[in-house]
Amino acid sequence: MADSSKVGTEYSPIIWEVERGKIRELAKAIGDPNPVYLDKEAAIAEGYKDTPAPPTFMTVPMMWCDKMPAIINDLKINFMMLLHGEEEYEYYRQIYPGDIITGTPRVINIEGKESKSGSRMDMVTLEVLYKNQRGEDVAKSRTLIIERK
Repeated sequence: MADSSKVGTEYSPIIWEVERGKIRELAKAIGDPNPVYLDKEAAIAEGYKDTPAPPTFMTVPMMWCDKMPAIINDLKINFMMLLHGEEEYEYYRQIYPGDIITGTPRVINIEGKESKSGSRMDMVTLEVLYKNQRGEDVAKSRTLIIERK
């Protein structure tokens, strides 16, 4: 069972240098053929200053750093009973290769629910506000993880 006393807890920051290769990999992985994510010249022709990060890019820093397993352990969530519920993003500025984004993961909610079949689950919402190297807010991500009982 998730430790509800952890609501409000902030974890050590994620620091991520945005790479053109990761932007390209994500675009290919999600099947987005838009050339602005694959080719800098195509992006510039469309009015971007470089290859922009795709809309779901904020999944990359959290999943490629070592923070998520540490957070799950700290919350006392059983990995074997974990489900990914949803992701939500708000973008404030465009993110480009070479940007260094820093975000501090924070537990914003933990609530217990009962499924239609009567089984219990904990719903844990994590939020990360990312800033770029100039201290400007660039994006906020929210992740819902579910621990089945």
